[in-house]
Amino acid sequence: MSNGPDASARLEAWATAIASASAPHETDFAVHTALTYARGGRGRRALVRRAPSVTAGSGGELVTTVLPALWDALAASCELLKSALGSPVVANGVSTATLLLAVHRRRDGAPPAEGTGGSAPAEPATGGGELLVLARAVAEVSRRLQAHGMDPAAADQAAASAVAALHAGRDEGAGAFLGLLAGEGRDASGERSAGTPRTGLRRLAARVPGLRRSARARGRSR
Repeated sequence: MSNGPDASARLEAWATAIASASAPHETDFAVHTALTYARGGRGRRALVRRAPSVTAGSGGELVTTVLPALWDALAASCELLKSALGSPVVANGVSTATLLLAVHRRRDGAPPAEGTGGSAPAEPATGGGELLVLARAVAEVSRRLQAHGMDPAAADQAAASAVAALHAGRDEGAGAFLGLLAGEGRDASGERSAGTPRTGLRRLAARVPGLRRSARARGRSR
């Protein structure tokens, strides 16, 4: 990944936003893990190998971590997620609880409940249900988290929280963030193209507790 300010700012803002939604106890190292993952190579491989558990703490206890596995799951599901985020099926905001319910109903073979996520008609290809397109994306992210060894219930919760946050910011660079995680956007020289309008990042930062504080802390450490 290049060190371009726009791409780095997008990754930092979105890493903190996703961590705040899906793994708030890991926000302190959200930016570091996302940047490491996006750079690829040995750093990414080492990061993913440690997910979802690492040895940490003064006593060497085993601490469960979510973010390395979550970055890997989001990157692997990039195209499905971007398609879901760009779908007109669910135009309004959706909550984590709504997505969890939709995923569970999908697995049970029932259509998602009416009136839970927008008034647009269902996408014909999904077979009905306003939230099915997003539920499918949540289920895929959860499946990949479980492949990393995460408990199914915890994987569902993390996946639904992440997708809800991405959907809320779909007009503020969510798709581009997923592309950066997945390694998209490189030109012939291997550098990434410039990215996010600063106004969108400011709006995102304003909605995410701790993002500005984390940014100031990183600035002091440089």
